[in-house]
Amino acid sequence: NHSIANIIHRSDSSIMLTINLLLAVGALFWIYFLWSRRRLYFLMLKIPGPIGLPILGSSLENIITYKRKLSFRTKYLNKYGSTILTWMGPVPFIVTRDPKVVEDIFSSPDCHNKSQHIVNAITSCMGNGLLGKQDPHWLDRRKHFNPSFKQDLLLSFFHIFDAETKVLMNLLDTYVDKGEIDVVPEMLRWSFKIAAQTTMGSEVKHDEHFKNGSLVESFESLISHSTLNILMPLVQNRMISKICGYDKLRADNFSRIQKMLDNVVNKKVNPLPKTDSDPESNIVINRAMELYRKGDITYMDVKSECCIMIAAGYDTSALTVYHALFLLANHPEHQEAVFEELNGVFPDAGHFGITYPDMQKLDYLERVIKETLRLIPAIPITARETKNDVRLSNGVLIPKGVVIGIDMFHTHRNPEVWGPDADNFNPDNFLAENMEQKHPYAYIPFARGKRNCIGSKYAMMSSKFALCRILRNYKISTSTLYKDLVYVDNMTMKLAEYPRLKLQRRG
Repeated sequence: NHSIANIIHRSDSSIMLTINLLLAVGALFWIYFLWSRRRLYFLMLKIPGPIGLPILGSSLENIITYKRKLSFRTKYLNKYGSTILTWMGPVPFIVTRDPKVVEDIFSSPDCHNKSQHIVNAITSCMGNGLLGKQDPHWLDRRKHFNPSFKQDLLLSFFHIFDAETKVLMNLLDTYVDKGEIDVVPEMLRWSFKIAAQTTMGSEVKHDEHFKNGSLVESFESLISHSTLNILMPLVQNRMISKICGYDKLRADNFSRIQKMLDNVVNKKVNPLPKTDSDPESNIVINRAMELYRKGDITYMDVKSECCIMIAAGYDTSALTVYHALFLLANHPEHQEAVFEELNGVFPDAGHFGITYPDMQKLDYLERVIKETLRLIPAIPITARETKNDVRLSNGVLIPKGVVIGIDMFHTHRNPEVWGPDADNFNPDNFLAENMEQKHPYAYIPFARGKRNCIGSKYAMMSSKFALCRILRNYKISTSTLYKDLVYVDNMTMKLAEYPRLKLQRRG
């Protein structure tokens, strides 16, 4: 018994020695890691902001305490100033709402790259498309896809806008005088069907997944999973993702989307000859197939380009329309002004025709959409990673490899730029005489510079088209107050809860 006890004692001692040795080695690696980045930390600590917890930084507070609410950043921007330093674990993350700093970043050739961490989070869910390209490859790919978003092609999409908006209006008709209802699912399906057709062409209309609209839930799941990857980097680890069940969920949703993409892309491999006059010759899928036939990209890359373009296009457009309706429901005086303008251009209610010249006459509606995107931008924050050291106009030196978050949401509500009423809804902010007084980078819903949003014109055009029909035919109201909205950090702007809307028919 005594000898057994000695063996157990020696075994326990060996285990403790091994544990202590591993802890010591880990501590040495951690010290070396911190020491090797001492210049970065020295420069970063000149920027004010919360230090956060050891190792975890501010991540835990953001996710657990604030439940990813944007008020997390509001608190620190108000406390420390318009450019602050936060920590995502041991990694510094600068956040700014200062238009001058925003201009520095968007105009610097050393800030063209998006955050690699965010790129990895998105591409792991949707594949490696234009959104994930970095220097020096992104510019050539961007130039190749620019024709897919030229105005003449966008105008050729009007028949798609018209047909799908008619379907949406027929659905909304069934909700008239039925009290407050949840219109967001209908908005998402409407926008998804437009985005799929404008990205992949008329063939997609014959796909069963497209017809029943079931893929909207799959796309929404992938967007949520991408956001989770960004906020919780450990989830990008395949093993951890499998243990948590995220990997299977992502794979299932991705597989459903791939079936639709395969059905359409397969028909493009050996297509009938198309002429340059074909209105669909420059849509995204056909531009991607050009690269595929040259051997520049793979078959999977073609599907990834389509997947990302659809995801980026439908979610933002649908929610922009919804946010505009909600804001006008809270501000009936502005809703009536929009209605009077629409009634002047479209005197007959119902399914009236809409042309581009008609839309150009709608100045008040244009200002309403811009004010909607100011207060509730489609993308709340974007991030760039410095390729080399960057000196900001305020004198601060940002080292190579640091991620800077350009906070659109808070830039658009910066009281130093937009005044004490920055949080209030006021379409007159976008009168020419008022915008002349603003810094050109104070309003950036689609970013700025060479890597601005490629689909900005598409988003404005599709949103305006739908709002013309909806606001001419219905009066919108809600019992939820604008001041009670709770905004949540996400790849695209999300609300903690989506208020229901009430529809009444107009003559």
